[in-house]
Amino acid sequence: MVPPLILPFLLLLALCLGYAIRRGSVCAVAAAESLVRQRRTARLRSFAVTAAGSGLVIVPAHWVWPETVSLSPGYPVSATVLVAGALFGLGARLNGACALGTLSNLTGGNLSYTASVLGMVAGAVLIAMSGHGGGAASDLRPSPLGVPTMEALAAVLMFLAIVVIALSRRMPRWLRTLRDPSAMRIGPYRAMLLLGVCGGLFYAMAGQWTYLSVLSQRAAGLVGAVPSEDGLVAILAAATVAAGGAIAAWRSGHFQLRWDGRHATLRCLGGGLVMGASAAAIPGGNGTMLIFGVPSVAPHALAGYAAMMVVLCLSFIATGRDR
Repeated sequence: MVPPLILPFLLLLALCLGYAIRRGSVCAVAAAESLVRQRRTARLRSFAVTAAGSGLVIVPAHWVWPETVSLSPGYPVSATVLVAGALFGLGARLNGACALGTLSNLTGGNLSYTASVLGMVAGAVLIAMSGHGGGAASDLRPSPLGVPTMEALAAVLMFLAIVVIALSRRMPRWLRTLRDPSAMRIGPYRAMLLLGVCGGLFYAMAGQWTYLSVLSQRAAGLVGAVPSEDGLVAILAAATVAAGGAIAAWRSGHFQLRWDGRHATLRCLGGGLVMGASAAAIPGGNGTMLIFGVPSVAPHALAGYAAMMVVLCLSFIATGRDR
């Protein structure tokens, strides 16, 4: 149970998360497209900054406050994890955005992506009804970074090196643009670093915050699963993340209600269905895997996220210049 005194801090973290997701246009689909079509690696490398920023905060915090700050346990890598990760990538490609990118589009006023959310709910319900959601509790293994061994210290130093390298080249420019409210983007590195630190802290202290995780939990509740005791906190957090994204879109002057048409809406519905089912099977969507699972060196998160990115890149290679 989350202590009431910590709740305002958690909601502040959630607000920052939504702001960073929208201002940085965070999306795995966009990263894969940029890599394949423009040969640009900045977005992809920024994901490493996200995971490193999260790990740099949550791993030492867990060592100091093990009863308050947790790391993600891991499931063994299985065919289910790899297939679900690959299918998540295909669903994101069909949808035109991953789970985080969907939130960015929604908070910018694109109503077509409401169909993505409906599809995610339906997909999570189908997996919950089939009894194949997540893995067995007996298969869970604690994070190898849970105690400060030499290997764990080496991992933290690697996280630090990734963040320092990113900061050393970009900090002067960040300081110059810090007070500019008119720019829509804050750049993938700054947004992903903020996402990693705030998102990692929230996961480590209170559990789920992404709307996809909340939808999966509520879907499981619809078919009789026991909801989390902190379900209300997760719902409040997901709503606050969305509010942060809407504030970012409004503040930058890029909030505009629109609908992309029936064809786009049907694509979003189908993509959301596949993503919701895949996230329930892994378990975790791309946000959960990147911000909590990967920094904790959870095997299922590492494998699932890699499978998703490989499939996304292959999908853009296969389609060439065509959208």
